[in-house]
Amino acid sequence: MSRWRIKQPPQTREARANRQLSRTEQQEAETEFAFHCRAHRLPQPEQQHYWARDLGRQFRADFAWPKYRILVEVQGGIWMPDGVGAHSGGKAITQDIIKAQHAVLLGWWLLPVTTTQVKNGEAIDLARRALLAHGWDGVPVPYSPTRQRSLIE
Repeated sequence: MSRWRIKQPPQTREARANRQLSRTEQQEAETEFAFHCRAHRLPQPEQQHYWARDLGRQFRADFAWPKYRILVEVQGGIWMPDGVGAHSGGKAITQDIIKAQHAVLLGWWLLPVTTTQVKNGEAIDLARRALLAHGWDGVPVPYSPTRQRSLIE
């Protein structure tokens, strides 16, 4: 190991607390979006779906409908101070742009949604409209307890 290492400034307690808040907010929004998928009886999405392995990339989407080539990314921590949110720093924004570019090149629709859009119902409406545009017949999927468990776990 090199003895000449640039020291990073120490993180403040506030920055660490904000980052944790961002993760919690995003996890809650993902759980809520999964609930909305069941409540609106949409086809079951895959959670934490790896979609670019053919290219040797480890891109993962929060929700995916591979049959319809639709990805949903819940963007949490957008309004965190000092760029401590999951998607608010320069490096994270650059990675999100590269991810979106690859999605387009591979024929996926990538729908980034905010936690506010999940809470107010806009996100589920966007997902429903995207599914309809990509061939879903709109017939509600029957509810099943097994399906509920798989979306929560």
